[in-house]
Amino acid sequence: MYRAVIFDFDGTIIDTEQHIYETINHYLEEQDEALISRSYYSETIGGSDDQLRSYLAETIGEEEQTRLYEDIHRSSASLPIRPEIKEIMTMLKQRHIPMAVATSSYRKDIEEAYNHLELGDFIDVVVGKEDVEEVKPSPELYLRAVQALNYNPVNCLAIEDSLNGAESATTAGLDVVINTNNLTKHHDFSSINYTDKDITAEQLIERYFDRGEK
Repeated sequence: MYRAVIFDFDGTIIDTEQHIYETINHYLEEQDEALISRSYYSETIGGSDDQLRSYLAETIGEEEQTRLYEDIHRSSASLPIRPEIKEIMTMLKQRHIPMAVATSSYRKDIEEAYNHLELGDFIDVVVGKEDVEEVKPSPELYLRAVQALNYNPVNCLAIEDSLNGAESATTAGLDVVINTNNLTKHHDFSSINYTDKDITAEQLIERYFDRGEK
């Protein structure tokens, strides 16, 4: 049985990805600029968004780009937790399984949503972009989270929604369950040796925390 679970944040705990994509295109439309495609945005999910931010700064200006991301971080706080994730966290807490978040975002950028959803009632550790040299698909975020939980990677299960995130987790030595969203369901996960994909909360708990052994 696994001893801890590490969650990605954006797209996994809350479905921010669709929200971010739509907000970016809203700002581009306001400036009469070409909209970004779903496939272009999808490639950035789970990893560094530096290239996307640079493109937006060049296209709509740095001041407007800053306003755009401030809007995203503020408005994301009103998004609900994905129902299956709330179920998973509740059942893990009942079993006294420690939980962490490993996110390619800065901790301050998810703070408002994190606090609004009262995730501190479940999560023991949050590792973000400011804590590592490289974000996903580098394994560093997961290695830091595992270290903070004081477990070995093989004792921890990762829950991810994206190719970049899944690669990060498996490279760090964790098993990973992939639960996709509308923007990541078309990712090609054939290169990832994942443990499960798009399963319910009940299935995850039954397979890995009630009957499963690790």
